[in-house]
Amino acid sequence: MPSDIAIGIVETRGVVALSAGIEAMIKTADVRCVAVERVTSGYLAVAVQGSLAAVRQAVAAGEAAVRAHGDLRSSQVYPKPHPTTAALLEDPEAARIREVMASLRGES
Repeated sequence: MPSDIAIGIVETRGVVALSAGIEAMIKTADVRCVAVERVTSGYLAVAVQGSLAAVRQAVAAGEAAVRAHGDLRSSQVYPKPHPTTAALLEDPEAARIREVMASLRGES
């Protein structure tokens, strides 16, 4: 896994705010959207992947867009994710995020 790969996650309430956040993240930096998950009723999360600098820039832009269109619940950037991080996501609802973590570790 390249040392500059990172994952950024933004959690919000509402589809409109989530859509605005995704749009801002994709347009602002060279990242790719790797997961969109329903966390609980009304709360959604999006995960993006790219270089550490790009993910930081994308998450900052996503936070601003989400705040402008709804409620930002939380956000986090994971630089060079450790394999233990994947174990924290061992939940059936987080299948897509687990796939991303596995691909970052080079597993098939």
